[in-house]
Amino acid sequence: MIKVFFLTVLILFTLQLQAQPTVTSGSVLNAASYSYPGLPGGSIAQGSMFVLFGSKLGTNAIIGNYPLSNTLGGSTIQVTSGGTTVNAIPIYTTAGQVAAILPSSTPVGAATLTLTNGTQTSASVDVQIVPSSFGAFTINQAGSGPAVIQDYVSSTELPVNTIAAPAYPGQTVILWGTGLGPVTGNEANGPLPGNMQTALNVKVWVGNSLATVNYAGRSGCCAGIDQVVFVVPQGVEGCYLPVSVQAGTAGVISNFTSMAVAPSAGAACSDADGINPADITTLESNGSLRLGAIDLTHISLTVVAGSAPELSDTASAIFGTYSSSQLSASLGVTQSPSVGSCTVSQFLGLNPLPVDPIKPTPLDAGASLSIDGPGGKQSIASTSTGVYSSVLGGVPLDQILTATPIPAYFSAGAYTLSGSGGSAVPVVGSFSAQLTVPADPTTNASSFSTIDRSKDLTVTWSGAATGDFVAISGTASVSAGLGPTPTSPGDAFLCIAPGSAGTFTVPSFVLEALPSTANEFASSFLLVGTQTPAVQFSASGLDDGYVTYRSLAGSTVTYQ
Repeated sequence: MIKVFFLTVLILFTLQLQAQPTVTSGSVLNAASYSYPGLPGGSIAQGSMFVLFGSKLGTNAIIGNYPLSNTLGGSTIQVTSGGTTVNAIPIYTTAGQVAAILPSSTPVGAATLTLTNGTQTSASVDVQIVPSSFGAFTINQAGSGPAVIQDYVSSTELPVNTIAAPAYPGQTVILWGTGLGPVTGNEANGPLPGNMQTALNVKVWVGNSLATVNYAGRSGCCAGIDQVVFVVPQGVEGCYLPVSVQAGTAGVISNFTSMAVAPSAGAACSDADGINPADITTLESNGSLRLGAIDLTHISLTVVAGSAPELSDTASAIFGTYSSSQLSASLGVTQSPSVGSCTVSQFLGLNPLPVDPIKPTPLDAGASLSIDGPGGKQSIASTSTGVYSSVLGGVPLDQILTATPIPAYFSAGAYTLSGSGGSAVPVVGSFSAQLTVPADPTTNASSFSTIDRSKDLTVTWSGAATGDFVAISGTASVSAGLGPTPTSPGDAFLCIAPGSAGTFTVPSFVLEALPSTANEFASSFLLVGTQTPAVQFSASGLDDGYVTYRSLAGSTVTYQ
């Protein structure tokens, strides 16, 4: 009998453990930007909507009518800050993800969060509460790429801004996000609109130009959701113009998103380093676009002054059919900002290159691709249907400090990219594309050892090939002081400038989006190099194909 009793207690205890919800550490994020904790935009603002991830968090449930409850689907969320515990307002719950509004009354500072599902409460996780930390919603729902922006045509005509439906200079647009700052009132009772622009000194940059802000505050539709209404500045144009927002006394910079701007009403957007406008026309006509994009990348990092640089020569490609909605949400065929502007993206570990979360319907372009140039002929392996990737020289970028390198591959000269064609339907036929890799320009990048993020940074160069662009990039990771780890969060900026300009100034608001690395080791770099215009190629089964090459070389710096 005693054995049965203890066995029953053990079973019940085990079941309780199995039912206990788990909130993943570091998973409490701004619901729009998804900025990692530890980065400048990684805190949660009073009155903002946030998300968290884990397991056994709740049942599938979503809010109904106002007033909202502190409990949804059996789940409640409590945040303790400054000795005060408040109940967050859940918006939706699932087993693995929950969204909620943090009441504006929550004290700022270091806080802890717990989630209770039924009778079981999770272990607490750390959260940093701040007055303002704006995040812009994006079409891909991942905090990157094209923003959720509506172009104001009339009060009844507010199309979503896309590369197929661009805005134009002088037009009013509406950016949607969360985290501008606290409001007075109870969010559970309904929306609390009101213009906070003056109080919060809200600034919006489109490209590198400041926009006129007419309204910044809660939307009239939804609690915890903000609208920033601004006028597109004159003189800006591009399909992937970066958009960023700064708000509050701390001046936190939002996630960098993008918008499409044409030179005038009814015109098409275009980028000298991006998609062919004719492809946008095809997309509008057919409702989809079959694309092939091949990216060649050369990275050279000098980690220790006087030592040989660490190299990474890689090739990647994707062949697929994009629906109109997919291409409108993607980072673009070259994943570059419009020429003359800068963007910022977050990353984990050692590989700062952005990853597009939008995956097209794959097209089979063959078992492998090939590249032939001064370094010989190599294969670019297929990792799945329509997706290809290979390290051609050096080491994989995420292993640049640990792996044993193979000989470098890229050098100035002519290269041929080719594919023999696939066999599975839908299929891409054989193709061949030629690209010239230029010599890297001579720059002043090595003259910088410490960069003040509050000041503009001017980079100069000479020797850029005619018609090419100069790429300027900086990376900054938050680590434990001994270098970044595979889970270290970081931010990277990328600016694209005309090679003929000879100089480019990285604005301070771009640098301020990076974390300080004054107390870190080998976790931040400044790199400058060249980027070629996209070379187009054709193949049966494709509407268009693109090949681009980007080279970046630099050394460690400190961002302070």
